[in-house]
Formats: sequence, C-alpha cells, structure tokens
Amino acid sequence: MFARGRLLALVAGLALTVAACGDSGTTPPDMGGDDEALAGNITADMTLDASKVYEIQGIVSVEDGATLTIPAGTELHGSTTIVPSALLVKKGGRLVSNGTAAEPVVFTSGKPSGSRARGDWGGVVLNGRSICSFLSLGADVCVSEGASGEYGEDPPVLDDDSGVLTYTRIEYAGYEASFGNELNGLTLNAVGSGTTIHHVQVHYGLDDGVELFGGSVDLKYFLSTGNSDDSFDYSTGWQGRGQFWIAQQDPNDADTGFEVDGNEEDYNATPYTDPQIYNVTLVGKGPSGGTAGESTTGMVLRRGTDGDIYNAIVMGFGTAGVDFDNAETIGRVSLQNTIFYENAIDVSDDGDGIDDAAYLASFSDNLLNTDPNLADPYNRTAPDFRPTAGGNAMTAARATPPSDGFFTTPVDFLGGVDPAEATPWYTGWTTTDQN
Repeated sequence: MFARGRLLALVAGLALTVAACGDSGTTPPDMGGDDEALAGNITADMTLDASKVYEIQGIVSVEDGATLTIPAGTELHGSTTIVPSALLVKKGGRLVSNGTAAEPVVFTSGKPSGSRARGDWGGVVLNGRSICSFLSLGADVCVSEGASGEYGEDPPVLDDDSGVLTYTRIEYAGYEASFGNELNGLTLNAVGSGTTIHHVQVHYGLDDGVELFGGSVDLKYFLSTGNSDDSFDYSTGWQGRGQFWIAQQDPNDADTGFEVDGNEEDYNATPYTDPQIYNVTLVGKGPSGGTAGESTTGMVLRRGTDGDIYNAIVMGFGTAGVDFDNAETIGRVSLQNTIFYENAIDVSDDGDGIDDAAYLASFSDNLLNTDPNLADPYNRTAPDFRPTAGGNAMTAARATPPSDGFFTTPVDFLGGVDPAEATPWYTGWTTTDQN
C-alpha cells in the first residue's frame, strides 16, 4: 500500500520513462541475445508471434484503444539491463494473453534459468475504469504504486474490459520505485468485470503476487508462489469475486497470505472493499521454521474492509492465522467455514483493542488447530494441495457458493483445489523453479 500524495509525485517519472522508449514505431537498440524487442507505446492493435521470444525493454505501454494479443506458447523476457522494464496497459487498452494448459504464456526474467531472481524486471499492470474509493475522497484521479498511471472513473465502468489472462505465468518480477512503493508481479487497478482472468500464476516476485486496487474484476484458479511480500493484496473498493486461490509462501522471504484493506486514508471511504471469495488455500512457512519474522500472518483484515471469505484453509504462519484490525472493520468483514492449522497462534492477540477470537467466533463453522489433511502442501518442488480422502477439509462444514455463472457450485471440500481432480488444475503449466 502506498499513500496517494506520494504516488502523484511519481507520475512524471513514469511519463519520462515511457517517452524515452518512443512510440511503437521506434525501437531502441537491441540489448543483445536473440530476443525480439518489444518497446515503446503500442498505439494500434498488435499480435505477437509465438515462434519468437520477446524482450520487454523499458515501460511498454498499451495505449487507450489498442489491444496487445499474445498467443499461446509465447515467452516474454523482461529486460534486466533497461530498468525498469514492465508491461503497462492503460485505461482503455487491452491485453489478451491467450495461454493454454499445454502452452502457457510466460512472462519471465531476461536472465538465463538458474540465475533468475525476484525483481529482475517490473511485472504486468492493468489499469481500468472501474471502482476506486479514492475518488469519493475528492481525488481527481487514482494513481497506483510504481507510478504506473491513472485508473478508475467516476461514475465507474463496472464491466470495463481490460482483456484476457488465461494460463499465464508471471515470474521474477517486481520493481522498487522507492521505499514501500513497488511494482507487483500483477497489479490490477480498477479493472472491470468485462476482463477475464483465470489460471494465472505469479511466482517469485519482489513484492505482492497480485494486488488489486479497487475494481470489479473476478479471479479464478490463481496461484501465488514464493512472492516476498503478500501473496494476495486487495483494497480501495475491490468488489469482484474469487474462487480456487492458492498461496505457497517462501519460508525465508514472505509477509502475509492475505493483506486486505478498505481505504488507508479514510476507513469509512466508499465504496467499501467488498468481494466474495470461496475456496482458498494459504500455506505459510510451516512448523519446521524458516527465517524468523517471515511468512507472518495468514490473513490481515483491516482499515474498514468489508467482504466475505468462505471455505478457506490457513496453515503454517509464524505470527497468527488471522488478525482483524481497526474498529471500522468489525461488523463488515466475515470469515466462515475456515480451518486454521500449524500457525504460531490461530487468532491474533496483538493487544490492539480488537477481540479477534470473539469476532471470529461470531461466524459459523471455523475450526482452530485442526489438521485439514492436505497431501503435501509444504513441498516446494512438487506440492500437492489436494485434501486427502476422509480428512477434515473433506468432512468440515462447507459454504455453498452462489449459482451465478461465475462460481463453481456446489463444492464438497475446503481449500483451493478439488481432491477429485486426478490432475490438479495447477499441474503442468505452472513452475516451481526458484531461480
């Protein structure tokens, strides 16, 4: 999270960076290797060639009215010599990343396998025209982390279409513009429900796996692995839907599983952060340790957030399974049908004036210190997040998602993966490589 006033000061810096790259017809010198340069401002529809490997050089901006289409099997390398390098989709622009299970689209580091690291390049940013609660506080525009441009409109375009991300991996991304102000692996700024996002992995990023600032977009089948800050971070009025999310954190470099906020400047700002989320598995560092102070809290729910979370598993966090903060949060957010296991403590007792245990107990069917009986969730090279037959994730009470065309319903398990799947949904197109 980053205060709006400081962000506004960074917009000019981004504009200068983009201008330096030139328009789509002006390509900077290739920095070496066999990759084809992708640079500058994309002002007309462009389709990449899956037989080529592309290097993202500098801030590549998809402008209003243009669509960048990336076919299945395409690989894109973020430049590690032109800093920052990132793909930015502006309001009115579209990114269509059409991967498949057999041929995912891969955004990765420009370094060779074995020497890649978090923060090698900037990441992917989508800016849309949907909800942004800063506008209700009198802001003329909303501006995101990393000085990645304007987003949101008043009135919002709830069904705004920023494109498609399917079977897409984003690896080794993240860029620190200044302290506390980074580009994430995937940043979704006021992205609307006309955007399709499913089967996405964000892996080994420098900051959050995915961060949503407002918006109404839905996310399904989303895997966040090895990211050094929060696995899932959403705030400032996001009102979409989510189902089948999994986070596996690095035991030596991670923060929270969920970091959830209303609006950091006014905890009563509207529209509230108010999503519906079903079937989540959050895996921290586990009972065997890791670095002290890492992979801290499973869910931090604060700053007046609303929303409903059901059918979750929260396990292996070093501070607490869940922490409710700020009086404005109490009575808004709900957490039900959730199992907590192998956390340092399941419910925070941080002395902030909130009785976390009592608030959690006001919701139905939460189980503390209960083994969900997952197959192999802490394995970082060949994880298996499926519940085992007859285990608690299969027998505990489940909430039934709405039958609204988005949610898979009913579900007879807790967590982010159906144990009946012979091949889990995250198999084959994702990665566990750590460099």
